[in-house]
Amino acid sequence: MRRRRSARQARERWALGPTRWLAGLTDSQTAWAARYPRIDRIIELLELGPGKRYLDIGCGTGGFAEMLATRAGMDDFPVCAGLAPEPGTGLIAWPEQLPFADNAFDCVTSFHFLRRFDDDVYRAFAEELSRVLAPGGVAILADYAPVGGEWLNRLHRGLLRFDTAAPDLRGWGRISLLLTHCGFGAVNLVTLGPGILPPIPRVAIVLRHVPEPAAVPSYQ
Repeated sequence: MRRRRSARQARERWALGPTRWLAGLTDSQTAWAARYPRIDRIIELLELGPGKRYLDIGCGTGGFAEMLATRAGMDDFPVCAGLAPEPGTGLIAWPEQLPFADNAFDCVTSFHFLRRFDDDVYRAFAEELSRVLAPGGVAILADYAPVGGEWLNRLHRGLLRFDTAAPDLRGWGRISLLLTHCGFGAVNLVTLGPGILPPIPRVAIVLRHVPEPAAVPSYQ
């Protein structure tokens, strides 16, 4: 509970306090496109397009989600949830208590969000994600990852403290264990391409729900 509260306070200080002008720059569509320039690759993995119900959960990623939706030809804006009432965030939501009905979305993204939380919250978020993701739906989770040298990890964690009280860098092995038995049909490590800034490794995961089997006609 304490870490969850400090995560929200850190984000509010960054996005709504004296540094809000800098937050506006780093959270702009241009800045996020520099982090993830292969936008079409993300759209392809998400199977994003007209008629899809799209949710983004993050901190300052609402503008990037709108860019993805526009590029994919969607008519509706995505639903954008986050920790703080900042520009681009339509509603406030805790990761382990998503305020949505079962099977509410076909596509979900969460960029650079979960490093703020402990493993138990990460797993609870995954279970909630499985609940709100419709059969056949796809989600992408992406965040900064650790490297082999602990001194470099300490440096990277220090760089990420601008809007995160205690950043936790997780690699594929640890994340895959947290996602086990959360209800997904497939959990895959993917590459979203190199980003320009910051020069910190990233890990991206695609989660898929198995489509519901087609109904078998009865001949009785």
